[in-house]
Amino acid sequence: MVQGSYISFYDLRVRKVFNWLGATEMMVELMGLEECVGFGDTFLEAKKNLNESIKVWEQTYGKESFPPHLQRPQIIWIDAPMDKSEFAFINHELLALEQG
Repeated sequence: MVQGSYISFYDLRVRKVFNWLGATEMMVELMGLEECVGFGDTFLEAKKNLNESIKVWEQTYGKESFPPHLQRPQIIWIDAPMDKSEFAFINHELLALEQG
């Protein structure tokens, strides 16, 4: 399985984002497989939830669907926190998708 210590074979992107209540939380995603995302109040909680997302991905699509392991040290990208205009834009786009 690609969980636990295996997460260190991939780069991660970390960002503080707004949740549906307007508070902020941490988001951690697996680079190269952006569908695998974890959220939490802390980085450790988000990373734990990322492991759950990875588990579900592996059960659904299999180990062969993962990008190749890194042959170098892991990079953790830390993006600037999401601002309110970006949050509003994303919500607007989601509503537009929902309405067809």
